[in-house]
Amino acid sequence: MEKRYGYLTIDDSPSVHTDALTDALLADNIPALLFVRGDFLSKNPVPVVRAIEKGFAVGNHNYSHTRASQLTAAQCIEEIEKTERLIDQAYREAGRARGGKYFRFPHIDRGTAGFIVDYDAYPAHRDELLSVFTDGLNITLEPASDAAIVKKEALQSYLQAEGYSAPFKNMNLPWYQDTEMAVATDCLYTYSNSDWMLTQRHLGKDWPYKTLDNLKGKIDNDPWLSNSRSHHIILAHDQPEILDVTLATIRHMTHKGIEFLPIT
Repeated sequence: MEKRYGYLTIDDSPSVHTDALTDALLADNIPALLFVRGDFLSKNPVPVVRAIEKGFAVGNHNYSHTRASQLTAAQCIEEIEKTERLIDQAYREAGRARGGKYFRFPHIDRGTAGFIVDYDAYPAHRDELLSVFTDGLNITLEPASDAAIVKKEALQSYLQAEGYSAPFKNMNLPWYQDTEMAVATDCLYTYSNSDWMLTQRHLGKDWPYKTLDNLKGKIDNDPWLSNSRSHHIILAHDQPEILDVTLATIRHMTHKGIEFLPIT
C-alpha cells in the first residue's frame, strides 16, 4: 500500500472524553494538534494539561466558539487573547515549552461568514475548494461584503503580528498551494471527517453522512486522500457523543495507509 501522510487536527477540546481520546491516540502512536475552546478549558484544564504532558500540541479555537462574522474584530481578538492566557497556563502546569502558536476559527468562519475563501478568484480550483468546504455548515456562494473582507484581513494581520502560523509542511495539493490557503495564518484543513454529523443534535437532519459506514465510505472515495504527492490536514472533533466515531474514522485512515505526522 502506497504511503500517504496527514496532520491530525482536533477541534473543540476539552471534553469529558479528552483523556480517553489522547490515551487512544498515544497508544496508536498518532500525534495531533488539539484546538481548545477557552470556555471549556477554563472549566476543565486538567485533560489539556495531560495532553501536553503526553506530547500533543495545543492550539487556540477562540473562547466562546462564536463565529467571527458575529463578532467585531476587537471582540474576536479579545477572545483569542483570553484563550491564549489559558493555553499558556496549561503549558506551564505541564512543565513543557510551547512549540508554536496556532489558531483555528470556530466553524472555519474567518470573519466572512460561510465565504471561507474567494472561490471565484481561483477558477482553476473552484470546484475543489467548494468540495472541501461543503460539509454542511460552512459554505455559501454569496460574496462577502466589503466590511467582512476588511475584518478578515485585519484578523489575518493580527494573527501574523502575534506570531501565529500554520505548521503544515509539503502541502502540494494544487488547490491548496495555488490559493490563499497557502498563505493563511490561521489553520484551515484539506479533509473533514464530518464526525460531528453523528452527534444527537445533527442526526436526522439533512446531512449527507448518517452512519459510521458513511464516514468510512467518504474516506475511501475521496480523490485527494489517495494522492500520495501531498500531505493532508485532517479535521476531527473532540465532542462527548462521538468519541468512538472519531477514533474509528482516524483508525480507518491509518488502515488506508495514511501516516499522521507530528506538529513541529
